Amino acid sequence: MNRRINRQPDLKKGFKLIWGIMMVIIYVSVAYLLVFTPLFRENIPSWIRISFGVIFSVYGVLRGYRLWKEQ
Repeated sequence: MNRRINRQPDLKKGFKLIWGIMMVIIYVSVAYLLVFTPLFRENIPSWIRISFGVIFSVYGVLRGYRLWKEQ
Protein backbone atom coordinates (compact mmCIF):
# COMPACT_ATOMS: atom_id res chain seq x y z
CA MET A 1 0.00 0.00 0.00
CA ASN A 2 2.80 2.43 0.84
CA ARG A 3 4.53 1.71 -2.45
CA ARG A 4 1.47 2.77 -4.36
CA ILE A 5 1.29 6.11 -2.57
CA ASN A 6 5.00 6.79 -3.10
CA ARG A 7 4.88 6.01 -6.83
CA GLN A 8 2.50 8.81 -7.77
CA PRO A 9 5.02 11.64 -7.39
CA ASP A 10 7.43 9.61 -9.57
CA LEU A 11 4.79 9.28 -12.29
CA LYS A 12 4.00 12.97 -12.09
CA LYS A 13 7.70 13.86 -12.29
CA GLY A 14 8.21 11.53 -15.26
CA PHE A 15 5.24 13.01 -17.10
CA LYS A 16 6.51 16.51 -16.41
CA LEU A 17 9.94 15.57 -17.79
CA ILE A 18 8.52 14.04 -20.97
CA TRP A 19 6.15 16.98 -21.48
CA GLY A 20 9.03 19.42 -21.05
CA ILE A 21 11.21 17.57 -23.56
CA MET A 22 8.36 17.49 -26.07
CA MET A 23 7.77 21.22 -25.70
CA VAL A 24 11.46 22.02 -26.20
CA ILE A 25 11.44 19.93 -29.39
CA ILE A 26 8.29 21.69 -30.60
CA TYR A 27 9.66 25.20 -29.96
CA VAL A 28 12.97 24.49 -31.70
CA SER A 29 11.16 22.79 -34.60
CA VAL A 30 8.83 25.74 -35.11
CA ALA A 31 11.83 28.07 -35.07
CA TYR A 32 13.52 25.93 -37.71
CA LEU A 33 10.37 25.87 -39.86
CA LEU A 34 9.99 29.63 -39.63
CA VAL A 35 13.56 30.51 -40.53
CA PHE A 36 14.94 27.78 -42.79
CA THR A 37 12.03 26.37 -44.82
CA PRO A 38 9.92 27.96 -47.56
CA LEU A 39 6.73 26.97 -45.73
CA PHE A 40 5.90 30.49 -44.49
CA ARG A 41 7.78 32.60 -47.03
CA GLU A 42 4.70 33.59 -49.03
CA ASN A 43 2.50 34.53 -46.07
CA ILE A 44 4.80 36.19 -43.54
CA PRO A 45 7.42 38.88 -44.22
CA SER A 46 11.01 37.77 -43.68
CA TRP A 47 11.79 40.11 -40.78
CA ILE A 48 8.80 38.79 -38.83
CA ARG A 49 9.67 35.15 -39.61
CA ILE A 50 13.26 35.59 -38.50
CA SER A 51 12.26 37.53 -35.38
CA PHE A 52 9.78 34.88 -34.30
CA GLY A 53 12.26 32.14 -35.18
CA VAL A 54 14.85 33.69 -32.89
CA ILE A 55 12.28 34.16 -30.13
CA PHE A 56 11.07 30.55 -30.38
CA SER A 57 14.60 29.13 -30.46
CA VAL A 58 15.77 31.21 -27.48
CA TYR A 59 12.67 30.27 -25.50
CA GLY A 60 13.14 26.58 -26.38
CA VAL A 61 16.77 26.65 -25.27
CA LEU A 62 15.89 28.46 -22.02
CA ARG A 63 13.09 26.02 -21.32
CA GLY A 64 15.45 23.10 -21.99
CA TYR A 65 18.05 24.61 -19.66
CA ARG A 66 15.47 25.01 -16.88
CA LEU A 67 14.35 21.42 -17.41
CA TRP A 68 17.92 20.13 -17.25
CA LYS A 69 18.73 22.25 -14.21
CA GLU A 70 15.64 20.92 -12.42
CA GLN A 71 16.70 17.30 -12.92
